[in-house]
Amino acid sequence: MLGSTALAVAACRATESTRIDAWFHDELAQHVLATAVAAPAVSRGLVRWVAVRTRFLDELIGEAVAQGVRQVVIVGAGLDARAYRLALPRDLTVFEVDHEEVMALKQRLLDELELMSDCRRRVVVADLITDDWLQPLTDTGWTPSRPTVWVAEGLLVYLNHEDRTQLLTQLRAASDMGSVLGATLGTRTDNLAHPLWHPATADPQQWLADCGWQASVRTMAATSAAFGRPLPPPFDTSTRGRLVRAVC
Repeated sequence: MLGSTALAVAACRATESTRIDAWFHDELAQHVLATAVAAPAVSRGLVRWVAVRTRFLDELIGEAVAQGVRQVVIVGAGLDARAYRLALPRDLTVFEVDHEEVMALKQRLLDELELMSDCRRRVVVADLITDDWLQPLTDTGWTPSRPTVWVAEGLLVYLNHEDRTQLLTQLRAASDMGSVLGATLGTRTDNLAHPLWHPATADPQQWLADCGWQASVRTMAATSAAFGRPLPPPFDTSTRGRLVRAVC
């Protein structure tokens, strides 16, 4: 999964970065795509989905930082470059949680680019489902008694319903008041042939409430239109990603 999904998302972010009206510029994604042995073919729908969700979560983090939150935890971080892309304050820490092989690859790429971040960045090597990863997170400097921005981008669709319920319930239990959750949900049910694809079929808002979060859930189409880039047919109906903003 690492090779195909990481390269596909990098290709999407690199594509968005080349637009004149780009919502963001991801130097790491462009480097990944330039050095890949075989560049993956990505659909226009996927490029649009990754662009919309990236901007949505960028803005969610920015709003929380403006309100004084100083710790961001990216679960299933993959090749996320927000610690380098966003203008984050020096007293903020971005914690990235993922498997060892993912973080090792990412560090090699960052070293090749010689990227530097203004904020602090900490890495936690763990499996979110099978490991007790909150303790290593705390050992790395995360403070449970302070508000946190939790980011789960492109992750939950690869977890079955029980595992993602466990994860979001765990995040809520670990959150101090004022914490924020930003997440993406895959709701397409026409991709079930993919062995790792687990779309959310329950009502997202009620499910999040059951996990302890007060959430607003928006469609990809509505979010893209609000950003000034309406989706042309058939993307406005065929791509059914959901964007989540939730608070304690």
